[in-house]
Amino acid sequence: MKHFYIHQKNNKLEIFEPKKQELLFSSYWFMEFGKTCAEIHDVNNKLIYSVTKRFQFWKWRMVYLIYRNVSDKSYLISQNIRNTIFKIELLSGNYEIRVHYQNKKSIYKDDVKIAEIDESFSENEYVKLLVVDEDYIKLIFLLYTCLLIGEKELTSKFVIKSQKRLETNEEPWS
Repeated sequence: MKHFYIHQKNNKLEIFEPKKQELLFSSYWFMEFGKTCAEIHDVNNKLIYSVTKRFQFWKWRMVYLIYRNVSDKSYLISQNIRNTIFKIELLSGNYEIRVHYQNKKSIYKDDVKIAEIDESFSENEYVKLLVVDEDYIKLIFLLYTCLLIGEKELTSKFVIKSQKRLETNEEPWS
């Protein structure tokens, strides 16, 4: 497994490899015509993805519209009204994000766990990321950015009153 760290400051995320301390990707979000949007850039500041966050009121769920280029778009869709499971068909497989208690998130590709995000270290502004394969890092960073669009600080996140309403972590890594 490979370790990475994600740093959040206001409306910007940056992902680093801990040994080299070099920036891999960055993202930031903003309001545009009443919609919350985000952009993900590589090290050379080249736009990789753009995301628009929407709430489908009639289905009571969150939807993220992801553009890879002008013609290629995908949807990250909440699978329940608690917004604890999200699914997307992207590039080479089906991806799923599960939000767990104790500030953890798991990311699956075709029902196989490929990453775990641990936000319990949020008091020092860094999030720990464990990844099975380094090739997934761009997609994992995209999916994590989607979940954080609109959040100002890691410590000011919406708190769900009952931890029982979150998904159980069947195979914790850390």
